[in-house]
Amino acid sequence: MGHSEHSRRRAAQRGVSDRFVQSILVHADIERPIGDNCRLMRVSRRRSRKLNIDDRLGRYALIWSDDSARIVTVMPVHDGVNGRRYRKQH
Repeated sequence: MGHSEHSRRRAAQRGVSDRFVQSILVHADIERPIGDNCRLMRVSRRRSRKLNIDDRLGRYALIWSDDSARIVTVMPVHDGVNGRRYRKQH
């Protein structure tokens, strides 16, 4: 698992450990292409509750670059209008 410098900085700012990021990668059940050969990966809140690993697991996502095979950034997924961009649309 490789990190970009940006993802390391953001993870540190948000108190997200490498172990937490690894949990997202292993248990992600939602993947969405978001452009520039990148995809958003996250664990659904339902699966997060079933796994019972970390309360925050269903509230964070990471952006993965298929080109460089590294994590671009780690970010919280917000409820409401602000988070709509990264949630599945119905």
